[in-house]
Amino acid sequence: MERKRIAIVTSFTRLGQWRGIMRYGQVAGWICQRHDRDSLEGLAAWKPDGILFQVDEFDTPLLEHMAKSDLPSVGLRALHGHEKKKPLVLLDLADLGRQIAGHFVASNYRRLCYLGPHSDLKANAGNTHIQGMREIARQNHVALECIHPDHPATWELLGLSYREMTSTGWTRFWELGPALISHLLKNPEPVAVFSSFVEPAMEFMEMVDERKVAIPDRMGMAAQTEDALTGAVTKVPLTCIVPDYEKQGYEAASLLDRMLRGEKISKAHCQFISSSELILRDSSNEIVTSDPLVRAMVDHLRKNGLKFDYTPASMAEAFGCSLRLVQLRFQEALGKGVAEIIREHRTRHAADLIRNTKLPMQQIVADCGFSDHHQLARAIRKTFEVTPSELRQRTSSNQ
Repeated sequence: MERKRIAIVTSFTRLGQWRGIMRYGQVAGWICQRHDRDSLEGLAAWKPDGILFQVDEFDTPLLEHMAKSDLPSVGLRALHGHEKKKPLVLLDLADLGRQIAGHFVASNYRRLCYLGPHSDLKANAGNTHIQGMREIARQNHVALECIHPDHPATWELLGLSYREMTSTGWTRFWELGPALISHLLKNPEPVAVFSSFVEPAMEFMEMVDERKVAIPDRMGMAAQTEDALTGAVTKVPLTCIVPDYEKQGYEAASLLDRMLRGEKISKAHCQFISSSELILRDSSNEIVTSDPLVRAMVDHLRKNGLKFDYTPASMAEAFGCSLRLVQLRFQEALGKGVAEIIREHRTRHAADLIRNTKLPMQQIVADCGFSDHHQLARAIRKTFEVTPSELRQRTSSNQ
């Protein structure tokens, strides 16, 4: 049987997607070639049997080619101007937005900011980060502001002139970033920023740090990335959400294979991949508050909360307050009791050690102030819905 030729027509390639496509193609016996705008002539001569595509809305040559192609095709990104004309397998960005916003709200942020290109709103069949973040914001009565580097209204809002149009707007982020920081800090309430791209998020955190703005106490940060290790090398380790790009590539290849085998697939077919991993790090993984006393208490908890004998009474004693006053201030500022905050602090630190070290679980129990392995396991399962061993195994498989 002759092997199928599959063209991967793309403006950009994510390693995970490529790996998923190759994994499926190896089993299916495909021959695969990648083509971009510079190799379209070679694509025509190669005569593929089917196409997997991911085309940027500003990449006119590839857009025109895919619009005219009548070959079996599956997209990993909506084809701008030709929506519902090619089957799609897309990331569930709304679900990612819900996860990020839910994490921020759990850390007590009452202000959220989305940072990403306005053009992305048209690239995912109406399924966007903003959609998911807005849902969580409304449920929790939290403010959400959207900042689009490629939209003139953003520059006008920040008091800057909009001089050029690019595909993402990141080319002048060195200018937009400082103005955005000033804009966000006008309100004293801590703000949490989610960037749909990790590089601008890393650059933004550098700008924030240069201005001696406390991260995450005044400004939290998270970003979407392909590789969980990216956020680990910033000055303040960056919270990241890592979509399962490999599954997306594999499912897109599987759908194309079904088409090549003669199965009728609707041109409007759209499948969303929701699996992802949220890697919590120092840029957002602390409880925040605008109450100065509670903020000082939370800082004391960060420094001492892993000690086995640290209790709500220990905190009250350290600040010369009654335990009742401490409980009231925490409940009013954070909506949670002191004991719950201590448990969450220990659980976050334990999860970090499980993910990023090879320490035995018994040592993690002792280092994080848990009474025994069962208490650690209950805390991890409640937060992450997996056992400590499963959390470590899942993290290892993504590295």
